[in-house]
Amino acid sequence: MSSFEIRFSGLWTYESGNSSERLPLPRLSDRGDHVHGRLEIEINGLRLPYLGYFGLDDVCFNEWVFQLHSALGTLRSASRIGHTYDEGEQGQPAFLFEREDDSLFVSIVDSELSDGVADSDWQRVACSFTDFECSVATFLSEFRQHLRTQAPTFAAEWWSRIVE
Repeated sequence: MSSFEIRFSGLWTYESGNSSERLPLPRLSDRGDHVHGRLEIEINGLRLPYLGYFGLDDVCFNEWVFQLHSALGTLRSASRIGHTYDEGEQGQPAFLFEREDDSLFVSIVDSELSDGVADSDWQRVACSFTDFECSVATFLSEFRQHLRTQAPTFAAEWWSRIVE
């Protein structure tokens, strides 16, 4: 069993300007639509909280795909380095990923952009960097393939806008 696991399901989109109506993913368009859905990240069996302000099934994949892709690139670049994701929206806290050699530590810290506060239960929760690396790479690949299958017309445009 991996010490860092990522799962997604129930993806949906909405048209810009009308975020209250959940549309099936095949309705993704070129108007800058967001992809939302359920995202679960577990570190040694503990579910990482605060992924989506409106709950686990309303996580913004535009943000998390970009951040996990960026974190992976940053953390691969050196054996002692950190990556912070601070959305700064709606009082959300920030997420700090710190690599120290073969270990990764995940913390939920005070946001510098909003009034989001640290979670004392989530300070330097440890896992294997190799497990993180493998899980994030697999997640990105599987998510991209799912997007291509469900929204083939706009998947490439969405991916290039978010990741590349």
